[in-house]
Amino acid sequence: MKKEWALLAGVAAVTTMVVLGSVRWFAPQLLGIPIDLQSVRVSEKLPAFYEGIFRSINSKEFLLKDPYISVRAKPLMSRGFSVGPHDLLGFRNREIPSVADVIILGDSQTYGNNVLLEYNWPSRLQMLLGQQSSVYSMATGGWGAVQYLDMFAKSLFFRPRVVVVAFYGGNDPMESYMLAYGVEKWAWLKVANELDESDRAPAVKFPSPPEESWSVAFDDGIKTVFTPSLRLQSNDVEFAVVREGWAIMEKVGKKMSELAKKHEVELIYTIIPTKELAYKRKIEAEGIKPDPVYNRLVLTESANIKRLADSFSKLNNVTYTDVVTPLQQAALQSVQIYPHDTNGHPMQSGYMVIAQTIAPVVRKLSPPMRRILTVATLPDNSKQYLLLTKQGTIWFGNPKIAERNGWKLADAKSLRLRDFTRLPFLGFTNNIEPSQFGPVSDPD
Repeated sequence: MKKEWALLAGVAAVTTMVVLGSVRWFAPQLLGIPIDLQSVRVSEKLPAFYEGIFRSINSKEFLLKDPYISVRAKPLMSRGFSVGPHDLLGFRNREIPSVADVIILGDSQTYGNNVLLEYNWPSRLQMLLGQQSSVYSMATGGWGAVQYLDMFAKSLFFRPRVVVVAFYGGNDPMESYMLAYGVEKWAWLKVANELDESDRAPAVKFPSPPEESWSVAFDDGIKTVFTPSLRLQSNDVEFAVVREGWAIMEKVGKKMSELAKKHEVELIYTIIPTKELAYKRKIEAEGIKPDPVYNRLVLTESANIKRLADSFSKLNNVTYTDVVTPLQQAALQSVQIYPHDTNGHPMQSGYMVIAQTIAPVVRKLSPPMRRILTVATLPDNSKQYLLLTKQGTIWFGNPKIAERNGWKLADAKSLRLRDFTRLPFLGFTNNIEPSQFGPVSDPD
């Protein structure tokens, strides 16, 4: 009897070891890792529509588990100081548009941790663009390149003109690696198939303990705390899994470029640096002797970003925009662009730098509305001539009315329905008043 119990105990112990070993290798995110690195399985059950839409609203969690994208933010969450409000999709917006001119994809650096909604960089971008373009943010903390790819495909339902993708050098590589290797749906994104269980991620403690942090006080009174060991985890390319993470980011960038070309969408890529890299020039300018791990991080991260940026810049329909240099220049000023503590997310002034850098690129790719004759193909395949103005659209009763107001039909710009969906409809006209309906400049 004792032998049987001993045998049973031995089998249970071996089984437990095998299971834990498998989990540690195939899904290490399940062993005490933060929720944004955990995974759940897909259910084959199909919930009723409204139950599916509203089922997560009563959750007390900020991040909800998702089988494909690891986590998503809670929908319809009320406003807090540095979180929310969330729309019905769980994104940080006040409403969901039927059409959006500019879609923004990113993680917590784009979601806007540390600040109110009005001061994250997508909101600042909307302010800088004015009413000429509508901006919709689809950013969520804990996301990486794989989630950006998934959301890019979904963002096409908003029929955007421009999509801005903000990668982050601080943790996107490891998060991208974890999802590509942990969720079968994304296995096709693997680049280095020779990885095996001997390949491990750099050891790291989260949050960073005091002994792995570096406090710096600058001459102008600016103070902050760096966590170089934590950020080195996603930048130390001596580790195969880190190299793989950056390679997956590059592959995602190319795939989004292919999809964007197919759907006639302009892409803007940028790579937001770690706080450590943002302060690199300020540390050099003041002659501060860098912490050895800090020095290793900024050198490695700079090389990683340059390599990825060079790859992105070669894509035909991608405009790569550098935000590292503007943030480093802003850090040289006597302005606190990052918090005093270990928090690695920008403050209001830091987010504004990113928005100011992205805004002129968006304007170039999505020029403002101007008074012009357009022709739209309606769902029944009929043609409709419209006068497009800053105030809205005026529909001509028939093509001859447009001609008699001074327009040449051959010069009419082809318009998609999405282009005037969000513009006010100012009515039909059969009037012949060139001063009002003809090719003259829009009033300021």
